[in-house]
Amino acid sequence: MLKGLMRVCALAEIRFDITLKICQISIITMIWPMNIPVAMPRLCRKFIKCSLSIGSEYHTIYNMNTYKVAIERCDSYFPEELIPALKNAAKAADFPDISGKKVLLKPNIVFDGAPEKAITTHPDFLDAVIQIVLELGASRVFVGDSPGLQGPNFKARGCGFDVVIQKYEEEVEWVDFTKNKTEIKFPKGKVQQRFTVSSIINEVDLIINLPKLKTHQFMLFTGALKNTFGLVPSVSKSAFHVRYSSREAFASMLVDLNLAVRKPVFAFMDAIIGMEGPGPSGGTPREIGLVLASGNFLAMDHAACTIIGYPPEKIPTNSDALTRRYWLKDFSEIDYPLLRPEEVKIGDYVKIPLIKTGNKLLNKILPKFLRKRPPVPRINRDLCILCTDCFKICASEAMMIVGDGKSKHMQVNSKNCIYCYCCHEICPAKAIEV
Repeated sequence: MLKGLMRVCALAEIRFDITLKICQISIITMIWPMNIPVAMPRLCRKFIKCSLSIGSEYHTIYNMNTYKVAIERCDSYFPEELIPALKNAAKAADFPDISGKKVLLKPNIVFDGAPEKAITTHPDFLDAVIQIVLELGASRVFVGDSPGLQGPNFKARGCGFDVVIQKYEEEVEWVDFTKNKTEIKFPKGKVQQRFTVSSIINEVDLIINLPKLKTHQFMLFTGALKNTFGLVPSVSKSAFHVRYSSREAFASMLVDLNLAVRKPVFAFMDAIIGMEGPGPSGGTPREIGLVLASGNFLAMDHAACTIIGYPPEKIPTNSDALTRRYWLKDFSEIDYPLLRPEEVKIGDYVKIPLIKTGNKLLNKILPKFLRKRPPVPRINRDLCILCTDCFKICASEAMMIVGDGKSKHMQVNSKNCIYCYCCHEICPAKAIEV
């Protein structure tokens, strides 16, 4: 009886801790008319056994079977080199059968920047993946992402995606993530149990993630797990930064989001030219000369972090994702059928320092001179073009427009700043420094 009850709760997506309480009430109901000293030990042992078995079963419903990360050399975006490299990596990483299926390609667009700036997934990389999925029999291909500040009728023209999509006429379609939305629920979420995302995820059979290997001023590194955040439309992402202002809390939210998207997934990472320094938009393009492929986002991110010299376990999204035991139980499980990350590791890659963003409770208790705080963004007035994008995206109201006429300029209110660095990320002129 208990096992059946717990299985029903698991399949109904009732949180596991609530499931246990339901069964506790059931036990009390069952033993009330019995001899309590005799019945209690036997039922408690049965309850514990059922809890362990069903907890494992709940996890297995959504468990992964792939631990492969294929790393292949590729020094340019020319199709004669890129397409064979991607095909080889896809085959080695057990790319799924997509014949007759609808596929969403999800590139990385921080903002609509030119390809040579290495801010976005390169348009030739997107083009190559489109050719491959069509060749493998996909019935329909959708392409979409939603940058932090998305204007009306956004088509990703600046980063060159619109030209790529137009080549394929009716076979490939751009999706505006802000037009149709849906709510997805994940009752077992550690910090967030529901998200509003683009409804395109309900219309496709597979999501192919196309992250760009870059550093990230707030999260240290951005890869496959972080790139899923683009499913949340436009500026609505800003509210999550206010709610989860530490790296660790924000990482937990990102992992919850990835688990909430109950769709088969795969990822190709654009690591031909990445970004080092103050990424994801203010850094410097860096030649890496690699493409990565995997059906396991955590395994891919672990490999990418190793390549650029980060201890993978120190990256908040990696460490949090590992505790969920969904992608991996241990990093040693990762299988590299082609190159190993240690073989292509870059010793002088410029990274964001590994400094914690501080504890909000302690920062409220301790005097100011003892508080551990990250650096406050600084505005270079010589570079600022007064586009006010930083003002529009700042959910904590730390960015201010001061003065008028020739004296008009942007200013940071350090008291309101939550150190999410969205202003730094969105600035098209690299005028905001950290």
